[in-house]
Amino acid sequence: MFEQGALVALRVELRLRGDVSGTTRLKLPEEWGGTRELWTFIKDLEIDGATDVREDGPMRRIVQHAANAPLVVRYRVVSGFDHDPTSDDGQPFKPIIRPDWFDLFGETLFIFPEGREDDPATFRWHDAPAGFQFASDLEHLAGARPGVVGDVLESVVIGGRGLHTRSDASGQIRVAILGDFTFSHDAFFDLALAVIAAEREFWEVTDGPFLIALAPQKKVEGSLSLGGTGRTDAFTLSMSEDAPFARLRHLLGHEYFHTWNARQLGGQAEGPEEAAGKWFSEGFTEFYTWRLLLRAGLYSLEDFVAAWNESLVEYWTSPARELPNAKIVADYWNDPALNHLPYRRGSLLAVLWDQQLRRATAGARDLDDVLKAMRARVQAAAEKLAPDAARVFPPVYRDLGGPDLTADLARFVDQGAAISLPADAFGECVRVVTTARKSFERGWDVKATEAAGRVITGLRKGSPAWRAGLRDGMKIVRREAGEPGDSTVPYVLRVLAGKREKLIKFMPEGDQELSVQQLELAPDLTPERRAACVRELSGA
Repeated sequence: MFEQGALVALRVELRLRGDVSGTTRLKLPEEWGGTRELWTFIKDLEIDGATDVREDGPMRRIVQHAANAPLVVRYRVVSGFDHDPTSDDGQPFKPIIRPDWFDLFGETLFIFPEGREDDPATFRWHDAPAGFQFASDLEHLAGARPGVVGDVLESVVIGGRGLHTRSDASGQIRVAILGDFTFSHDAFFDLALAVIAAEREFWEVTDGPFLIALAPQKKVEGSLSLGGTGRTDAFTLSMSEDAPFARLRHLLGHEYFHTWNARQLGGQAEGPEEAAGKWFSEGFTEFYTWRLLLRAGLYSLEDFVAAWNESLVEYWTSPARELPNAKIVADYWNDPALNHLPYRRGSLLAVLWDQQLRRATAGARDLDDVLKAMRARVQAAAEKLAPDAARVFPPVYRDLGGPDLTADLARFVDQGAAISLPADAFGECVRVVTTARKSFERGWDVKATEAAGRVITGLRKGSPAWRAGLRDGMKIVRREAGEPGDSTVPYVLRVLAGKREKLIKFMPEGDQELSVQQLELAPDLTPERRAACVRELSGA
C-alpha cells in the first residue's frame, strides 16, 4: 500500500473455510525473536463471512460462522521501525516497512487459524507498481512443492525498488539482495552457492528450491551487526553495510545448516522451552559450520583454528559459563551472555561426544552418522514426532555405539558445569592448551554509555582505560582496534574530547585471573600432512 509513492503498509488477505463446528480461532502475531506484542502492528482487521467476532485477549479472535463457511480476513501490517534499521538496532525481528522496501518474517505478517498448521495453503503476491520487485520462499508453494499453513508462518518476504535477484543455472537457488555493501552482489552469490553445495553434499541432497534474502542495516561507526534466521527452504540475513566479507562464510554456513538442524532432525519445542534445546540446535550447528567450511576448502586450517579460538575465548570468559540450562530457558532472549552460551556449550559437547563415539566404535562412526540417522528416523516415522531434536539425539547416539549421555547431559547442560576439552580432543593436528590471562574490562558502564549516545559514562577511576586518558563525557567515535572479550590485544578508541578527536589505547585487562583453552596447530606441517589434517579435522 502506497501513499504519494511511498510504501506505508502491506495488505494481507486470507481466504479460508471456517471450521465445521461453526467456530474458528484466529491467532494474531504475538512474539518472535524476543520481540513481543507483535499484534500492535496489525491494523484495520476485517472478517467477511462471520456472524460474530470477539476478542480473546489481544492476539486471538473467536469467529462465529455457519459450518464450513468461507471466510475472508483482511488487514494491514505497518512498520515496527520509523527509520532504516542500523547496526545499533541488532537483529530486527519487528516488521520493516520503509518508503522504498520491506523485509518481514511470516511470524510477524500472518494471522492464521489455530490448530490448522497442517492444512494446505497457497500464496499470491499482487498490486506492486512497476519496478517494485519481490521475493519470498512462499513462491515455492506455487508448484515446486505442496504447501501448508505452517510454511506460510515460517517464511520470509522481502521487496523493494532496489531489490536485485539472481538464480543459479537450475533456477532453484535464488538470492535476493537489498542495499549496497563492501562486497559485490556477485561475490555474495558465488559464496552462497559454494556453501550450499558443501552442505547439500554432506546431507546427500541434490536439489530443492531455496531462497537467500539479504537486507541492509545502515552503518554506524564503531558498531557492526551480522545475523540471520533459517527457514525450512530459505534463510534471511540482515547486516551492516560495512560488514566484512570474510565473516559471511560462517554466517552463510551456520544459517544454511539450520535447513536440517533442528527441523529435519526432530524439530524444536515451542514457546519458552525452545531455548532448552538450543545447545543442540545452535551449538551443533556451530560445530558443523566450521567442520564443513573446512571440508569444502572455504576455511584454511588457520581459519578453522581461529574460529574455534574465538569461540573458546567467549566461552571461558563468559560470566554465564556455569549457569544451568533452566536459566537459559528463562532469559535467553533478554541476556546476551545467556543467548550466546548454548552456541559455545553445544559446540564443545559436540567435540567431546564425537571423540567418544569414534573411540567406542574404533573409528567406524562419528557424529556425522548420528545426525544422518536422526534425519532418517524422522523421515521414517509413521506419525509426527514430538518436536525436540535435543531429545532425539541421545538415544540415536547410543544406538550407533556411543556411551550413555545421561550423566553428561545432567552435568554439563542441566547443571551448567564448565566443559574442559582434553588435549587430544581434535587429534594430532591440533592440540588443546590451557593458558592464563586477565579478565576483559573496558572500564566504563557499557549500557549507560550506549544509552547516553556513546558518551562515556561510569568510567572506573584507575582502570586501564582511565590511566590511558579516557574520561567520562568523551564521546566514542569508533573502535579502531581490539576485540570485545579479549584482554590480550590492545583496545584502541577514537573519541571526541570537546571539539578535538584523539586516540585512546590501552590493554583491556581486569583484575581477575582466568584460565582459557585455545587450539594450537601443529608446527612445520608439510603440504601432505596439511591435507591429511584437513581430512581429519573436517571428518572427511
